This record gives sequence, C-alpha cells and structure tokens, in this order.
Amino acid sequence: MRWLKVRRPQVPTFAVVGVVVVFAFGYMAWSLWERDRTLDTQGVETTARVVEVGRRIQVEFQTADGRRVRTLVAPGGEVSGARPGVGEQIPIVYDPEDPEGQVRDVRAPEGNRTAYLLGGAACFGAVAVPVALLARRRKKK
Repeated sequence: MRWLKVRRPQVPTFAVVGVVVVFAFGYMAWSLWERDRTLDTQGVETTARVVEVGRRIQVEFQTADGRRVRTLVAPGGEVSGARPGVGEQIPIVYDPEDPEGQVRDVRAPEGNRTAYLLGGAACFGAVAVPVALLARRRKKK
C-alpha cells in the first residue's frame, strides 16, 4: 500500500505556484476590464461584414481613416438569437489605435462576467494560499 501514499508539495513550491496563479488570474481580469474600458471610452462604432464563422466570428470592416481590416471579434457574452452567417452585417466597436486586436460585437454584453470570475478566483487564491500554508505549518508543529 506504500504506492497509495501521496507526497505533498513542499511549502515554498506551493507558495510560488499559488502566487503565480493569483497574479495570472489577476492580470487576465485586469486586461479584460481594460479592454472594455478602452472600447467604451475610445471605441468607434461601425458595421462589419461577417467573413467566417467558427468558434469566434471573423469580420471585415473599414476604419474611420479608410483602412480595410479583417479580424476576429473578441470573445464575450453570447448575443441572443442565431449566430450571424457569412455575409451578414453586424454592429461592432473597435479601438482606433488597435483595430485588428480590439473589436467587440456591440450587441453582446461586455466581458465583465469573465473578468469578475477571474478577479474572484484571484482574490480567493490570495486568501486561500496563505491560509493553507499557515494550516500546514501548524499541522507540522
């Protein structure tokens, strides 16, 4: 039965992994909030033509300065109703400083739900890791 025994990770390893996970989740939450804030404050609304539908929708549109851009719509909340088909027009908002990277379907809710979940996970980890470390140290004594 010796093979059933599980070796627990050392305290420093557990702490480092916990801190890395907390910072990673915190950074992802912050980047989602920042993207939404940028699109809300600096975004330009226009209409885009759907050119490909897969897990994410690929669109093509013309920026205010006349450039043609083909990019993926940012993942976010689902739009109610059927997904648009190839050739259909959808309303989007894009960041004029990064039109290839920052595009959101206007009809979809902002990605705040995901940001709140990631932020909550980061807060939970920020509390849970030290508590687990303290409990483990007390158990050793």
